[in-house]
Amino acid sequence: MKTRHSDSIAIYEGINQAIQEGCPAVLAIVVATSGSSPGLPGFKMLVFADGTSIGTVGGGELEARIIKESTHVLVENTPKFMEVDLTPMNRDSLGMVCGGRAKVYMEPIVPRPRVVIFGAGHVGVATAHIAGIAGFRVILVDDRPEFAEAARIAADEVIVSDFEEAVTNLEIDSGTYIVIVTHGHSYDKETLAACLRKGAPHPAYIGMIGSKTKVQKTFEALEREGISKEDIERVHSPIGLSIGAKTAQEIAVSIVAEMIAVKNNRL
Repeated sequence: MKTRHSDSIAIYEGINQAIQEGCPAVLAIVVATSGSSPGLPGFKMLVFADGTSIGTVGGGELEARIIKESTHVLVENTPKFMEVDLTPMNRDSLGMVCGGRAKVYMEPIVPRPRVVIFGAGHVGVATAHIAGIAGFRVILVDDRPEFAEAARIAADEVIVSDFEEAVTNLEIDSGTYIVIVTHGHSYDKETLAACLRKGAPHPAYIGMIGSKTKVQKTFEALEREGISKEDIERVHSPIGLSIGAKTAQEIAVSIVAEMIAVKNNRL
C-alpha cells in the first residue's frame, strides 16, 4: 500500500495553513522500516497540538506512539528521529497485528510569530510592512474604517474595532507580539491597560509608543488603577531600540528590531 497522492497534498496544505494561522504541528515521516511495520518509508502524518492529524504512517501502535511523542516535540521545538520497536508481534489496541521496527523523522512546524498592531496610522502601517518582511504574521487594529481599509495592503488581517474590545476578543499567547501606536496616542493607555489586565498567558512582547514623560505618567496612572508594577515592567516603552529614529519608517525599523531581539533572546 502506498500513501495516496491526495493525502500528501492535504498534508502540505495543512502545513501551509498551520504556518499562516499560527497553529503548531508536527510532521512525521517514516524513513526506514524492518520486519512487519504497518508503515512504509515515505508515509507521512501531520499531527496538530490537539492530537488531530492528517495522513497516516500506517495506523496501529506506530501511529499512537507518534501522536503521543508529538507533544514532546512541540514543547522542545526541535526535530528528532524516533525509533519505534513494535516487536514482539501481537495485536495492538486497534486490533492490528504489528511487529518490526520503524524509524520516523519528526519535525515541529513553527508558525510565524504574530504581531498585533493597535493603530493604523503612519507608524502602525510602516511597522506592519517591515514586520511582514521580517517574517511576522501581522494583524492591524483600528477603530477608523477608512484607515483600516487603507492598511489592508500591509497586513495579513485587519480588524475594525474599538481597541479595548479588540483586546478582549483577540487570543493573546506567548507567541504574540503587541505594538500600541494608536492615533494621536488617544487610546494608548486604555489599550495597554486592557492588554495587561488580560492576564496569562503573557505576550512575548508588548510595546507602547510615547515620550519618556508620557510613558512615566501612563505607568503611574496604571499603577494607581491597580495594575501591578511587575506587569508594567514587562512593557517596552518608549518603544523600539534607541537608534535615533525620527520618521515613521525609522521608528518602525526600531520597533521591529526590538521585537526580533526579544524573539532571539537578546533583550
